[in-house]
Amino acid sequence: MKKNTAVNYIITFSIGLFLIFAVIPVFAGNISANAATLRIMAADALPKPLMEIGNIFKKEHPGVKIDYDFLGAGVLKGDIEEGAPCDIFLSANGKFQKQLENKGFLKSYKVFAYDYLGAATPYNNPAGVNSSNLIQKLMDSNVSLTTSSPHADPAGDYTWKMFKTINRLFPGAFAKITGHANHLLDAALVMPVLESGNTDLGILYTSQLLELKRNGAKINIITIPKKYNTKAKFTASVLNQSKYKSLDEDFIKLLFSMRGKMILKYWGFTPANFSK
Repeated sequence: MKKNTAVNYIITFSIGLFLIFAVIPVFAGNISANAATLRIMAADALPKPLMEIGNIFKKEHPGVKIDYDFLGAGVLKGDIEEGAPCDIFLSANGKFQKQLENKGFLKSYKVFAYDYLGAATPYNNPAGVNSSNLIQKLMDSNVSLTTSSPHADPAGDYTWKMFKTINRLFPGAFAKITGHANHLLDAALVMPVLESGNTDLGILYTSQLLELKRNGAKINIITIPKKYNTKAKFTASVLNQSKYKSLDEDFIKLLFSMRGKMILKYWGFTPANFSK
């Protein structure tokens, strides 16, 4: 009996050790996933919808944290090239994504939303800008005009393309408009200038103007006709340096899901492949 008891003890002990060493890697893997922090760099037009989507993601992935960095996409691209840690990059155009792809920072990217440019004035509208005289006011050097930089920010690049389109219809317009335009580093910096009344006219994404309105800003939004306007394409990619590829893909899936699209639409974007 003692011999059998000893044998049973050895067998039980061996099984226990096997289970412990079998379970520990799985458990440790769960701890690693739960303790993950996704690092998301995104264009400065995206904070509202992206953080809403991020809150849903965190509820579905308990313990996962998200660090956001919202700036002009050109600035963020430069940060990535200089070695800044990033898992997911969301740009306001495909140009920067393509440049990063060519340099081996990512394998692919895809469009998840669209937006158009909009114009706005302070509520008291001292320059008397409206939809019928917008082009003339853009060319008027007595009207202070603020945009984002065409060199560092996709919004500025889209804005300058729009000015070139206007120039084809009104020869000489491009030089007149850009000659007196004050352009800031990125579109987000235009928002407080416009809201405070320190410019007569500002050019931003329509989604950003809608955000200002919903936050109580006293501004007048002027729709820019599509024959002049530029369609902005917002793109998403997972960086090759990411340590949490499965979590990244889950976030991208949520971004492209119907829930993600409804959030994007609420904040003034046109989601890609949106049928409603």
